Amino acid sequence: MTPPPAEPASHRERKKARTRAALIEVSQRLFAEQGYGATTLEDISAEVDVRPQTLLRYFESKAALALAPLTGALDELRHYLEDPNRPVDTLTAWREYMRRESREMQAPTSEAISSYVHNLREFRRWGDRDPVLVAMASDIERRLRELLASSLAHDRGVDPDDLHSTLVAALLVAGRLAVYERWLDRDVDADSLVDDQLAVIDYAVRSLPRRSAQRLLTVAEG
Repeated sequence: MTPPPAEPASHRERKKARTRAALIEVSQRLFAEQGYGATTLEDISAEVDVRPQTLLRYFESKAALALAPLTGALDELRHYLEDPNRPVDTLTAWREYMRRESREMQAPTSEAISSYVHNLREFRRWGDRDPVLVAMASDIERRLRELLASSLAHDRGVDPDDLHSTLVAALLVAGRLAVYERWLDRDVDADSLVDDQLAVIDYAVRSLPRRSAQRLLTVAEG
Protein backbone atom coordinates (compact mmCIF):
# COMPACT_ATOMS: atom_id res chain seq x y z
CA MET A 1 0.00 0.00 0.00
CA THR A 2 1.33 3.43 -0.91
CA PRO A 3 1.91 5.55 2.22
CA PRO A 4 0.01 8.83 2.44
CA PRO A 5 1.98 11.88 1.29
CA ALA A 6 3.80 13.75 4.02
CA GLU A 7 2.15 16.93 5.14
CA PRO A 8 4.01 20.04 3.95
CA ALA A 9 6.08 21.77 6.61
CA SER A 10 4.57 24.92 8.03
CA HIS A 11 6.18 28.31 7.46
CA ARG A 12 7.37 28.28 11.07
CA GLU A 13 8.98 24.86 10.68
CA ARG A 14 10.73 25.90 7.48
CA LYS A 15 12.04 29.05 9.15
CA LYS A 16 13.36 27.03 12.10
CA ALA A 17 15.07 24.59 9.73
CA ARG A 18 16.71 27.47 7.83
CA THR A 19 17.91 29.07 11.05
CA ARG A 20 19.33 25.80 12.32
CA ALA A 21 21.14 25.18 9.03
CA ALA A 22 22.53 28.73 9.05
CA LEU A 23 23.83 28.33 12.60
CA ILE A 24 25.66 25.15 11.62
CA GLU A 25 27.10 26.64 8.43
CA VAL A 26 28.26 29.89 10.05
CA SER A 27 29.68 28.20 13.14
CA GLN A 28 31.68 25.67 11.12
CA ARG A 29 33.09 28.47 8.95
CA LEU A 30 34.03 30.61 11.95
CA PHE A 31 35.59 27.67 13.76
CA ALA A 32 37.71 27.06 10.65
CA GLU A 33 38.67 30.73 10.23
CA GLN A 34 39.12 31.81 13.85
CA GLY A 35 39.61 28.56 15.73
CA TYR A 36 37.19 26.84 18.06
CA GLY A 37 38.39 28.51 21.24
CA ALA A 38 38.40 32.03 19.80
CA THR A 39 34.89 31.81 18.34
CA THR A 40 32.08 32.87 20.66
CA LEU A 41 28.37 32.20 20.56
CA GLU A 42 27.95 35.96 20.15
CA ASP A 43 30.10 35.86 16.99
CA ILE A 44 27.94 33.13 15.51
CA SER A 45 24.66 34.73 16.54
CA ALA A 46 25.62 38.08 15.06
CA GLU A 47 26.30 36.58 11.61
CA VAL A 48 23.00 34.69 11.60
CA ASP A 49 21.17 37.74 12.98
CA VAL A 50 19.73 36.00 16.02
CA ARG A 51 20.25 36.49 19.72
CA PRO A 52 22.56 34.12 21.66
CA GLN A 53 19.50 33.03 23.64
CA THR A 54 17.87 31.96 20.38
CA LEU A 55 20.97 30.00 19.37
CA LEU A 56 20.86 28.14 22.68
CA ARG A 57 17.31 27.03 21.95
CA TYR A 58 18.70 25.14 18.95
CA PHE A 59 22.01 23.96 20.46
CA GLU A 60 22.68 23.66 24.17
CA SER A 61 26.35 24.64 23.92
CA LYS A 62 29.17 25.61 21.59
CA ALA A 63 30.40 22.01 21.70
CA ALA A 64 26.97 20.75 20.61
CA LEU A 65 27.08 23.19 17.70
CA ALA A 66 30.61 22.12 16.74
CA LEU A 67 29.49 18.49 16.61
CA ALA A 68 26.14 19.16 14.92
CA PRO A 69 27.21 17.59 11.59
CA LEU A 70 27.98 14.36 13.45
CA THR A 71 24.82 14.30 15.51
CA GLY A 72 22.72 15.19 12.47
CA ALA A 73 24.16 12.28 10.50
CA LEU A 74 23.60 9.95 13.46
CA ASP A 75 19.96 11.01 13.73
CA GLU A 76 19.40 10.40 10.01
CA LEU A 77 20.97 6.95 10.23
CA ARG A 78 18.89 6.11 13.31
CA HIS A 79 15.70 7.18 11.56
CA TYR A 80 16.53 4.92 8.61
CA LEU A 81 17.65 1.85 10.58
CA GLU A 82 14.68 2.01 12.94
CA ASP A 83 12.21 2.16 10.04
CA PRO A 84 10.39 -1.21 10.14
CA ASN A 85 9.95 -1.02 6.35
CA ARG A 86 13.57 -0.43 5.37
CA PRO A 87 14.33 -2.55 2.30
CA VAL A 88 17.89 -3.68 3.12
CA ASP A 89 19.73 -5.31 6.02
CA THR A 90 21.88 -3.30 8.43
CA LEU A 91 25.25 -4.13 6.86
CA THR A 92 24.02 -3.12 3.42
CA ALA A 93 22.59 0.10 4.84
CA TRP A 94 25.88 0.82 6.65
CA ARG A 95 27.84 0.15 3.48
CA GLU A 96 25.74 2.68 1.55
CA TYR A 97 25.98 5.16 4.42
CA MET A 98 29.78 4.91 4.49
CA ARG A 99 29.97 5.25 0.71
CA ARG A 100 27.90 8.46 0.77
CA GLU A 101 29.68 9.88 3.81
CA SER A 102 33.15 9.20 2.42
CA ARG A 103 32.35 10.77 -0.92
CA GLU A 104 30.95 13.82 0.82
CA MET A 105 34.14 14.10 2.89
CA GLN A 106 36.25 13.92 -0.25
CA ALA A 107 34.18 16.40 -2.27
CA PRO A 108 31.88 18.43 0.01
CA THR A 109 28.71 19.68 -1.60
CA SER A 110 28.24 22.55 0.86
CA GLU A 111 30.36 25.17 2.58
CA ALA A 112 29.30 23.78 5.96
CA ILE A 113 30.71 20.33 5.20
CA SER A 114 33.84 21.81 3.64
CA SER A 115 34.46 23.83 6.80
CA TYR A 116 33.66 20.81 8.95
CA VAL A 117 36.29 18.71 7.18
CA HIS A 118 38.82 21.47 7.83
CA ASN A 119 37.74 21.56 11.47
CA LEU A 120 38.21 17.82 11.83
CA ARG A 121 41.87 18.32 11.02
CA GLU A 122 42.07 20.68 13.99
CA PHE A 123 40.04 18.49 16.33
CA ARG A 124 42.99 17.22 18.34
CA ARG A 125 43.98 20.78 19.22
CA TRP A 126 40.37 21.60 20.11
CA GLY A 127 40.16 18.53 22.30
CA ASP A 128 43.26 19.45 24.26
CA ARG A 129 41.57 22.70 25.22
CA ASP A 130 38.00 21.52 25.63
CA PRO A 131 37.49 18.16 27.35
CA VAL A 132 33.70 18.63 27.01
CA LEU A 133 34.11 18.45 23.24
CA VAL A 134 36.09 15.22 23.53
CA ALA A 135 33.53 13.69 25.90
CA MET A 136 30.65 14.58 23.59
CA ALA A 137 32.45 13.16 20.53
CA SER A 138 33.09 9.96 22.47
CA ASP A 139 29.42 9.77 23.40
CA ILE A 140 28.42 10.08 19.74
CA GLU A 141 30.68 7.12 18.93
CA ARG A 142 29.06 5.13 21.76
CA ARG A 143 25.57 5.93 20.49
CA LEU A 144 26.60 4.88 16.99
CA ARG A 145 27.92 1.54 18.28
CA GLU A 146 24.70 0.93 20.21
CA LEU A 147 22.55 1.82 17.20
CA LEU A 148 24.42 -0.54 14.90
CA ALA A 149 24.50 -3.35 17.46
CA SER A 150 20.77 -3.06 18.09
CA SER A 151 20.00 -2.99 14.38
CA LEU A 152 22.24 -5.98 13.63
CA ALA A 153 20.61 -7.93 16.46
CA HIS A 154 17.17 -7.00 15.16
CA ASP A 155 18.07 -8.31 11.71
CA ARG A 156 18.91 -11.68 13.23
CA GLY A 157 15.98 -11.80 15.61
CA VAL A 158 18.18 -11.98 18.72
CA ASP A 159 18.39 -9.97 21.95
CA PRO A 160 19.59 -6.33 21.59
CA ASP A 161 22.64 -7.10 23.77
CA ASP A 162 23.68 -10.02 21.55
CA LEU A 163 27.47 -10.44 21.86
CA HIS A 164 28.17 -11.00 18.19
CA SER A 165 26.18 -7.93 17.11
CA THR A 166 27.96 -5.85 19.75
CA LEU A 167 31.41 -6.97 18.59
CA VAL A 168 30.66 -6.38 14.91
CA ALA A 169 29.29 -2.91 15.66
CA ALA A 170 32.35 -2.03 17.75
CA LEU A 171 34.68 -3.09 14.95
CA LEU A 172 32.72 -1.15 12.33
CA VAL A 173 32.73 2.07 14.35
CA ALA A 174 36.37 1.79 15.44
CA GLY A 175 37.43 0.98 11.87
CA ARG A 176 35.50 3.95 10.49
CA LEU A 177 37.28 6.29 12.89
CA ALA A 178 40.71 4.79 12.19
CA VAL A 179 40.30 5.20 8.43
CA TYR A 180 39.20 8.82 8.80
CA GLU A 181 42.10 9.63 11.13
CA ARG A 182 44.61 8.22 8.62
CA TRP A 183 42.93 10.15 5.82
CA LEU A 184 42.87 13.40 7.79
CA ASP A 185 46.56 13.01 8.56
CA ARG A 186 47.10 12.58 4.80
CA ASP A 187 48.88 9.26 5.30
CA VAL A 188 46.73 7.74 2.57
CA ASP A 189 45.53 8.92 -0.81
CA ALA A 190 42.17 10.64 -0.42
CA ASP A 191 40.90 8.79 -3.48
CA SER A 192 41.11 5.53 -1.56
CA LEU A 193 38.88 6.73 1.28
CA VAL A 194 35.71 5.03 0.04
CA ASP A 195 37.53 1.78 -0.72
CA ASP A 196 39.20 1.78 2.69
CA GLN A 197 35.92 2.31 4.52
CA LEU A 198 34.24 -0.49 2.58
CA ALA A 199 37.25 -2.74 3.25
CA VAL A 200 36.66 -2.27 7.00
CA ILE A 201 33.14 -3.66 6.58
CA ASP A 202 34.43 -6.65 4.60
CA TYR A 203 37.08 -7.26 7.26
CA ALA A 204 34.49 -7.18 10.06
CA VAL A 205 32.30 -9.71 8.28
CA ARG A 206 35.22 -12.06 7.58
CA SER A 207 36.85 -11.72 10.99
CA LEU A 208 33.74 -12.10 13.11
CA PRO A 209 31.57 -14.84 11.68
CA ARG A 210 28.44 -15.57 13.67
CA ARG A 211 29.84 -18.81 15.07
CA SER A 212 32.73 -16.95 16.71
CA ALA A 213 30.40 -15.37 19.26
CA GLN A 214 29.44 -18.75 20.69
CA ARG A 215 33.12 -19.69 21.09
CA LEU A 216 33.78 -16.43 22.92
CA LEU A 217 30.86 -17.07 25.26
CA THR A 218 32.18 -20.55 25.98
CA VAL A 219 35.62 -19.16 26.84
CA ALA A 220 34.17 -16.38 29.00
CA GLU A 221 31.94 -18.74 30.92
CA GLY A 222 34.68 -21.31 31.37
